Amino acid sequence: MNRAIASAAFTTTLAAAVLAALPASAALYTFPDFSDTTGLSFVGSATTAVTGDGTVLRVSPAAGGQNGAAYSTNPITLGASDIFSTQFQFRFTDPGGWDPADGITFVLAASPTGLGGAGVGMGYSGVPSSVAIEFDTYNNTGYGLGNDDGNSSNHISIDTNGNLSNTDITNVYGNGSCGFPVGGTPNQNTYTAPGCMSNGDVWTVNISYDGSQLTVQAQDGAMAPFLAISDFPIDIASYLGTNQAYVGFTSGTGAGWENHDILNWQFADTTQLAPQPPAPGGVPEPVSFSLFGAGVAGLAAMRRRKSAKA
Repeated sequence: MNRAIASAAFTTTLAAAVLAALPASAALYTFPDFSDTTGLSFVGSATTAVTGDGTVLRVSPAAGGQNGAAYSTNPITLGASDIFSTQFQFRFTDPGGWDPADGITFVLAASPTGLGGAGVGMGYSGVPSSVAIEFDTYNNTGYGLGNDDGNSSNHISIDTNGNLSNTDITNVYGNGSCGFPVGGTPNQNTYTAPGCMSNGDVWTVNISYDGSQLTVQAQDGAMAPFLAISDFPIDIASYLGTNQAYVGFTSGTGAGWENHDILNWQFADTTQLAPQPPAPGGVPEPVSFSLFGAGVAGLAAMRRRKSAKA
C-alpha cells in the first residue's frame, strides 16, 4: 500500500523515540519491529512478513480460516498487586470475503501455547486461564461464543478464560458498523471510514494495569485518541490461576479476512507510560499523554497521572 510505504520511516522514528523514553529497568519486551523475534513463540498461522511498514508480526494473514498466536517465550510475574503497561501499533490490510474480519486480541495467559478458534474466535475462543482485550472488526452476534456484541463490527472489549464475553464493550469512535459498503446515499457501513479499525491506518494502543484496574486507550492515525476502557476493575491473576503470565497476541479469520499485522510492541512492568484520556473536545490533557500515543498524534510526550479520587 502506498500509505503503508509512506509511513514506514515515521513508524521507525516513533519506535526509536519510545525506546529512548523508557526507564532502563521498565521494559521487559521491546520490539521496534519484528526482524528479530527472539523472545517470542509462534502458534498456528502467526509468522512475520515484510511490508511497507518493515518486518511486522502477522498474527493471521488475509486468507480464510486462519488462526494464530504469538506469546512471550518467558513469563512475566503478575501477582495480585503487580502492574504493567503495554503499547503497540497495528494495521489491518487487504480485507476480503464476507467482510473485513475478524480482529486481534492482546492476551495474558497461563500457557504460551494457547490457540483458540478461527473466524469469530479470533484465535482466542477456548484459551483457558487467560484475559484478553479484543479489537474486533466483525459482528459476532448470533454465533454463540459468548455475549452478543451489540451488532457492532468495530469494537473493543474484555474477554476472560477463552470466552468472548465482550465485557465493557466500546464501539470505536461510535462506528458500530464498519463492514463492506452496502449501498445507500451516501454509501453506508464502509470499512474505509475514519475510526474503522479495518481502514488500513496505523492504529496505536496503550494499555495500563495498576494491579486492580485496567485502562485501554486507542487512536486511529492522527485522529484524537479516545478512552475505550476506563479503570475497569479486574483481578487478572485470579483468572490466570498463577502469578506467571505469558503475554502476546491472537487473531483469526473465517469467511472474511484481512492481514492482522502488529508493527511494533513494548511491554513494561510500570504504568508510567500509560495514557491519560483526552480532555473534553478530543484534545489530550497537557502533562499526561504518553509518548507512544503522542508520537502518532504529533503531540509532546508526557506521563500519565491518575485523577484524584474523592
